[in-house]
Amino acid sequence: MPRRRRLSEIERSTIAQERRNGVSAASLAARYDVSLKTIYNVVNHWGERQTANGSRSRVVGIRVSDDDLRRFDAALSRRRIAHRSDAMRRLMLAAEGVFLPDDEMCDELRSLGAALNRVGNNVNQIARRLNEAKVRGERLPYPASSHRDVRALAGLVFDLADQVQEMSRARRSVLDLEISSALAGLAGKDENGAE
Repeated sequence: MPRRRRLSEIERSTIAQERRNGVSAASLAARYDVSLKTIYNVVNHWGERQTANGSRSRVVGIRVSDDDLRRFDAALSRRRIAHRSDAMRRLMLAAEGVFLPDDEMCDELRSLGAALNRVGNNVNQIARRLNEAKVRGERLPYPASSHRDVRALAGLVFDLADQVQEMSRARRSVLDLEISSALAGLAGKDENGAE
């Protein structure tokens, strides 16, 4: 028997919201690669969850600066999301995926760190030889091979910096997609959830 796809909490929330907005169960089943029965179960379970005691179970308060709040509101406005509470709820549900470390990126950074340590050691050896010669009043031992080594080391440092920037951009893109996915379906809703 093939293993069925497990829906995340944010996917369940989105499915329930989209069904309330009239999206067909068949199209949701196709989009999320699950059965129709799964879609109906999600919608029924979500409705029971939301009305179990007639209200949500916790109120969470946070303090933020005016500037932070303005930036958050601006981000919501760019996505045409009217209510902070809906966005915060969705972001909280998506937090598990957003705040997990990127193992591949961590491995790459460890590798880059080791390469930078090697570069630093080579530069230190060249500097030590130059300083020792200077202290002894000798001609500085800086042959063409040392110059080539320094140029190669500088090139490696620039390559490493480019790689770190590219990893940062890639991670930012992944996080942007995850956040956009978490906030999907909230654009243009009024107080009662209607468009």
